[in-house]
Amino acid sequence: MRCTPLLAILVATACSRGHAHKPGDEWVRKVDIEGNHKVSDHTLVDGLALHRAQKRGLPPDPYLVQVDADRIRGEYLRKGFLDIDVRSRVERAGDAATIVYSVEEGTRARTRVVINGLPNDPDLPFAKVREQLPLADGAAFDYQQYDLAKEPLMRVVEDAGYAHAKLDTTVYADRANHVAVVQLDYTTGPKCKFGKIEITGVDGELADAVRGRVAFSEGDQYTTSALAKTQRALYAMNRFSTVQVQPDDSSDNPIVEVKVAVSESARREVRLGGGFGFDPTAYEVRGRAGYTIAGWPYDLDTVTVDLKPAYALLRDGSGYEPRMRARALFERQDLLWTYSKGEIEATYNYLTYEAYTSYGPGARLGFSTPILTDRVQLRLGWGIQRIDFRNVSPLIDVPLEMQLGLDHTEQIGFFQQALVLDLRDHPIEPRFGVYAEVRANEGTRAAGSAYEYVQVVPELRGFLPAGPVTLAGRVRAGEIYGDVPVTERFFSGGAQNHRGFGERKLSPYVMGDVDGTTRYVPYGGSAMLETGLEARIPITTWRKIGIGTVVFIDGGDVTEDRSQIDPFDLYWAVGAGLRFQTIVGPVRTDLGYRINRTGPMDAAPGDKFAFHLSLGEAF
Repeated sequence: MRCTPLLAILVATACSRGHAHKPGDEWVRKVDIEGNHKVSDHTLVDGLALHRAQKRGLPPDPYLVQVDADRIRGEYLRKGFLDIDVRSRVERAGDAATIVYSVEEGTRARTRVVINGLPNDPDLPFAKVREQLPLADGAAFDYQQYDLAKEPLMRVVEDAGYAHAKLDTTVYADRANHVAVVQLDYTTGPKCKFGKIEITGVDGELADAVRGRVAFSEGDQYTTSALAKTQRALYAMNRFSTVQVQPDDSSDNPIVEVKVAVSESARREVRLGGGFGFDPTAYEVRGRAGYTIAGWPYDLDTVTVDLKPAYALLRDGSGYEPRMRARALFERQDLLWTYSKGEIEATYNYLTYEAYTSYGPGARLGFSTPILTDRVQLRLGWGIQRIDFRNVSPLIDVPLEMQLGLDHTEQIGFFQQALVLDLRDHPIEPRFGVYAEVRANEGTRAAGSAYEYVQVVPELRGFLPAGPVTLAGRVRAGEIYGDVPVTERFFSGGAQNHRGFGERKLSPYVMGDVDGTTRYVPYGGSAMLETGLEARIPITTWRKIGIGTVVFIDGGDVTEDRSQIDPFDLYWAVGAGLRFQTIVGPVRTDLGYRINRTGPMDAAPGDKFAFHLSLGEAF
């Protein structure tokens, strides 16, 4: 059967509307806005009921015509257009109806803020309250900003000690003068102090640990920030499924009692999993089995056992081999005092790298504690490991094998110190602040080491908001003085380091032919410098998943000696990537492009692009 072009067009049109109309069935063809200059058509039409009816091919409901007119009027009122007038009409052409809304916007109102009821209290100056409302006097009024400010406006007064404060907020329309008067009427009540603190849900050592994390004492001035800090500290113990820090505000008593109620989470956890992965040396089939028991053998102890086996297909075509990481970890919270933590760890690893396969046991003792504030952390430790080597790459000749120490068992023992300063506004997705860390390992015979060395790695990160965009920068350096154990050598490249290179590929290396295949074998250096700058740009949200992009420039170098690093001649790469903000953190993809030093004598010669898929930000 033949189909005329006209018939095909009619059928396609009907299908595109998702509804075939019978003669006499009225339907919404279009929703049109006229007279709007300050608010876009998209903003006004997108939430209208008749817009949804148009998509479904439904008839115009007279009731919804009026409801949508009120919605348009409300959108303008929220933006401060107090004189807004919206009229509607329906234009029909056969069965098709076009709903037209004529808008007279008027003049947008300016803001004037009036605050009443604040006490004469140096802890609560007028300016401190006023800055919580980001609407300057004389600026265009925006109801959304006013609405979002209600909670901070209340919290700033409560945080000054007024536990029973109340706030009435009203917006008065002065249409004659085109002014929106925001009136804040406070009833503060008495200035309060903390009273009795009751802890429920736990006893024994765990109750003592909870009490030690309460950020206020009986008799202290009442503040909501102390309540919030207490709740965060208790959740950070990873021992409780629910934490409630509830002040008794049932009366106007200036002494506020607080009830801290916690519920223990499950003490035992079993983890089983598996998957596929790849790195520069192999494709892997991976498994994982883990078991954690909290509160054993004592209330503040946690024991974890992890086994991560893998079976690898080597990418150089040399065959298959097993891999394994095994770990047993004992942790004790509040070892010497509140917030201090002790760790005992035993490991056994069988791992393959480009230059060799290493295997052997290790052990570690660790201690960490805040210093004066939780923003400064001190970490101390001792570690020892005994490593043997096999499957040394044929490109590693005998002199280099002896230089690297691959011709004998490596035993290193070291003392470790790290000092961390964290001034970021968020530990996972920071927008503002600074993070600094200095880490040092001293390999010495006193620690059980056959090597004498000192390894120092300082790092600095900074974050600065620029509107919705976050600018982030990092610089990290490292050097090993004295002996250079092969397992402690530096590498760069990969999703967390220099994104212009594949994992570990920025390094001193050997390269040559093995069985007709050209292989690139990095073996690490004793000095390293990395730097990077990126802009994190949000784009949109899809089903509660934030979607954004990043543009970056990374620089760095890894050499046999610090004197070989030229800060003015680093390896540089530019690139971009996508970010998907999920409940487990940012899932990201990055594509880096090297813009210099790609010649035959440089690291990873000829490789100009590197693609990365990972979880979490680069820094």
